[in-house]
Amino acid sequence: MKKFLIIYLLLFFIASISFAQSAELRVHNKSGRNMTVKIMNKYTHRLYKTLNLLPYEQSTAYFAQTGQYYCKTEALMYGRNPVYEKGNAFEVYVGSDGYSVLTITFSVSEGSSANVLEGNKISKSEFDKN
Repeated sequence: MKKFLIIYLLLFFIASISFAQSAELRVHNKSGRNMTVKIMNKYTHRLYKTLNLLPYEQSTAYFAQTGQYYCKTEALMYGRNPVYEKGNAFEVYVGSDGYSVLTITFSVSEGSSANVLEGNKISKSEFDKN
């Protein structure tokens, strides 16, 4: 009887893990640059996750619990000045009634003037801080 109880509890645990919800942040790189996107906790300013994207690539970050975050981005291309930016804060939600599915698209305007993403410009040293 104990053996069946242990097996039942193990199966219940595995099933509950497979049904656990997680929020998604989908990141799209719509530029010809390599991008490093650091997802930072808004309150602690600690690194949550780093995504490295090749030109025109996309990636997804997953969140197990509700929180507020922002992104710091580095966009690099050989022969061009690097671009660094800090985006606005966003909230992800994970609850019994649903979860967030967010999308951020990054693009860089290439030209003779300064290259800009749509966030606030930051320095390389600010980008490097975790």
